[in-house]
Amino acid sequence: MQKFWILQVEDDENDVRLLQFAMESAGFPDCLRTANSGQAAIDYFEGRGVFADRGRYPLPQLVLLDLRLPRLNGLEVLRWLREHPRFCHIVVIMFTASAHPDDIHQACDLGANAFVQKPSTHAELIKFLQCLRGFWFEFHQFPLQGVPRIGQDVTRPELNP
Repeated sequence: MQKFWILQVEDDENDVRLLQFAMESAGFPDCLRTANSGQAAIDYFEGRGVFADRGRYPLPQLVLLDLRLPRLNGLEVLRWLREHPRFCHIVVIMFTASAHPDDIHQACDLGANAFVQKPSTHAELIKFLQCLRGFWFEFHQFPLQGVPRIGQDVTRPELNP
């Protein structure tokens, strides 16, 4: 299996630490990167500023995106991602404390692949991560990055998303 990367977009440092600890407990390799605001997430995707080194900050295959974020909220980040074709293959899971029906509808309308209310216990978080890995990284087929798509003009990359 190829190396996979997860980007957690979360402004609560405690939630970041909890997920890191749960990932270790669930047997995940070192595959988590974080951004602490909506704008930081966009900077990460664009490879700007502190995120310019793709060796340290590779593009993720999957994003765990909180809803309530400073600067740009999770829905605004999701909208931005779905408006940029080069990021359309990235799986986005809204991973938030909210379970409000309006939030769920908005996220799904904007193209979220899933909406998950954050588990309330460490055991539930580990179970979620095991399910996440089982489906998205053992069964789902991600497109290979850097491989041209059918019909893509490889001689003029500026014309391609």
